[in-house]
Amino acid sequence: MTDDLKDLQNRLKDFKNEVSPAESKPDDDKREKNELGKAYELIATPVVAGAFGAGLDHLLETSPMFFISLAILGLLAGFWGIYKQSQNIATPLDLKRLQDAEKKAKTGANFEQNS
Repeated sequence: MTDDLKDLQNRLKDFKNEVSPAESKPDDDKREKNELGKAYELIATPVVAGAFGAGLDHLLETSPMFFISLAILGLLAGFWGIYKQSQNIATPLDLKRLQDAEKKAKTGANFEQNS
């Protein structure tokens, strides 16, 4: 019975190490490509959204209402993507890991509450 439990614990540790991206650091080439991709995303998102808005304005014969609003929404979406990348919360699992790290930091010996 204890051998099964130890085997299960070892398998869980192996799985956790396999899934956890925080332990494995990407090399410099991958990091640069990811940063460059985010820069292109920041530029392309408002351009594509603005083009879609211009198309809607043309079809509906309206003022540049859709163009402006969708371009602004695209810009906000681009910044949101940059924010998520900088916070490393791309998935709910990453968000949970970030919250756990904050809890550990608050319960550490050097933390003083200002309440």
